[in-house]
Amino acid sequence: MLRAGTRPDHFTLPHMLKACGELPSYRCGITIHGIICRNGFESNVFICNAVVAMYARCGSLEEASLVFEEITQKGIDDVISWNSIVAAHVKHNKPWTALNMFSKMAMIVHEKATNDRSDIISIVSILPACASLKALPQTREIHSHAIRHGTFPDAFVGNSLVDTYAKCGSMKDAVKVFNMMEFKDVVTWNAMVTGYSQRGNFEAAFEIFKNMLKENISLDVVTWTAVIAGYAQRGCSQEALNIFRQMVFSGSEPNSVTMISLLSACASLGACSQGMETHAYSLKNGLLSLDDYSGGDGEDLMVHNALIDMYSKCRIFKAARSIFDSIPRMERNVVTWTVMIGGYAQYGDSNDALMLFSEMISKPHPVAPNAFTVSCVLMACTHLSALRMGKQIHAYVVRQHRYEASTYFVANCLIDMYSKCGDVDTARHLFDSMPQRNAISWTSMMTGYGMHGRGNEALEIFEKMQKAGFVPDDISFLVVLYACSHSGMVDRGLEYFDSMSRDYGVAACAEHYACAIDLLARSGQIDKAWNIVKDMPMEPTAVVWVALLSACRVHSNVELAEYALSKLVDMNAENDGSYTLISNIYAKARRWKDVARIRNLMKNSGIKKRPGCSWVQGKKGTASFFVGDRSHSLSPQIYALLERLIDRVKSMGYVPETDFALHDVDDEEKNNLLVEHSEKLALAYGLLTTSPGTAIRITKNLRVCGDCHSAFTYISKIVDHEIIVRDPSRFHHFKNGSCSCGGYW
Repeated sequence: MLRAGTRPDHFTLPHMLKACGELPSYRCGITIHGIICRNGFESNVFICNAVVAMYARCGSLEEASLVFEEITQKGIDDVISWNSIVAAHVKHNKPWTALNMFSKMAMIVHEKATNDRSDIISIVSILPACASLKALPQTREIHSHAIRHGTFPDAFVGNSLVDTYAKCGSMKDAVKVFNMMEFKDVVTWNAMVTGYSQRGNFEAAFEIFKNMLKENISLDVVTWTAVIAGYAQRGCSQEALNIFRQMVFSGSEPNSVTMISLLSACASLGACSQGMETHAYSLKNGLLSLDDYSGGDGEDLMVHNALIDMYSKCRIFKAARSIFDSIPRMERNVVTWTVMIGGYAQYGDSNDALMLFSEMISKPHPVAPNAFTVSCVLMACTHLSALRMGKQIHAYVVRQHRYEASTYFVANCLIDMYSKCGDVDTARHLFDSMPQRNAISWTSMMTGYGMHGRGNEALEIFEKMQKAGFVPDDISFLVVLYACSHSGMVDRGLEYFDSMSRDYGVAACAEHYACAIDLLARSGQIDKAWNIVKDMPMEPTAVVWVALLSACRVHSNVELAEYALSKLVDMNAENDGSYTLISNIYAKARRWKDVARIRNLMKNSGIKKRPGCSWVQGKKGTASFFVGDRSHSLSPQIYALLERLIDRVKSMGYVPETDFALHDVDDEEKNNLLVEHSEKLALAYGLLTTSPGTAIRITKNLRVCGDCHSAFTYISKIVDHEIIVRDPSRFHHFKNGSCSCGGYW
């Protein structure tokens, strides 16, 4: 047109500006703006309003504001000018500025000529600012403004009000507006469904959905997606998948948000096949590129993040990592890194989680972790007993100042990490320094003390928790019973067990009964423990039978152990740990034929016993050892040191407990087998590589062997180290010839 010599007019230019905003193309926009100024249209309010809208859409709020100021200075502004600048501030996440502009607009523009359409757009433009701020008072003021100016009955205003009230958390007001609206379209209904889903009132959301079906409302992608997301968030993943099938059969096409909600449902279920089908559907329908990640809008990255999360939770790490690696480093956001780190920490190799976190905060293109990332990496430290790395993460958190809003969350994770890495005193220091605490803070601290056999401190925290105004729940009592059990506090533990329902109205569940059984069994009262099982008001679950089976291991009650195992088999709840326990009980009773029978049964059932593995932190990192391990470069020195230590402690009264050798061989051979236990090898390595006076921290994947426990008690008399051993159940602190467990383990 320009090349043909035709001069653009006030009808042509707004269309060109709209095209620039739709691309968006800032370069083309400023070129058109130049043509406007050159041709004398800078005083045409119709064109100037289009310029404001164009700059806003191109991401340049500063230029949009400058043009708006020029309009107002010239006195040619109208309601559309104000609507454009208000919408620009809302779009650029400046909600308070938008509200201030709207307030000025209400005072200035009321004298200018307006029409109903302009007033409606004004209301609809400002309400998203209220929604983003959850500003309920301002929403009610704007609602009143709409009523006074006669725009409220309009469907657009009504829909915006329902949506805003819902996002402000006032479903009561949203329902009032909904019921007052004479005309309701699918957007109105969707606002109600989405509002209830976002507030966690899924029953009400599903009721609205059913009413839509009854009223023959034409459902769109927003409706289906809200219902799928509601089911997924509620944990009803199978129902979410069923709704998705109905959606596809109805002919409605899902969008990226639908796929993200569906992948979340698959991840919660661990439904790998359905997750892969969803992935394939996304590729087939153009919601994902068939090639590697090639950028695009934010929704594309969100789908990739959801896929990483789904594959990680289904433990298919090769696929998850492949998708993660396909996203260019500079395109990954904090969610991308967090779902991959979290997947490794929760379901995979925690070492990979730590390496990935280190990569995340390193150049080039470092990404600042959020509170969820920190919690995931602290979980990895906990799984590995990596106290040194945990301290480094703690130092990183202290140096940064972006976690204040998540104080509870991060501090609770740090308390848990320090407790489970063997440093419960630092955990207590953190706990005491918290300005405010929630229920998880108190429970985490009690759990930490319980794991370390410090029952009195755990009960002290429990009493302080109540004085602080927190009412104990079922979790609190479970932790209290656990702490009493691991500290030999039988009478106090049973007292709390009885007071649960009597004084606090908390009904005991199977886990509480299992703790009570464990409490009695550890103190030698296995008959009373068996009576509790028989008198339980509900059917005993697997956790109860496992507790009873463990008690039989301590007290060599073969007959009751066989009965407990038979119950586990009937429930299909047996595993390598159950069979190993019964095998140990038979071995202690010298019933070697039964030991062989159990081993054959495990072999025929395809159940493999996990090999004992212990790892210890040294100056040069972490060293791992299996039973009889001779692969380490220091193995000759390790075995020589162990031989000297065993000889010394034997002269002090240590007698090898050959029952724990679990093989039908002579006593001399059993003594040799006991020396090769993984925790003894780890201890010798720690003594060789750790400076005097430094604690040696050992972690074992299985319960500590009774002979190793006895040997460590004696060895702690002759070495200048505290020996801290963590197994799946608790901590043992060996020092000066005694253990913190007091024999209750």
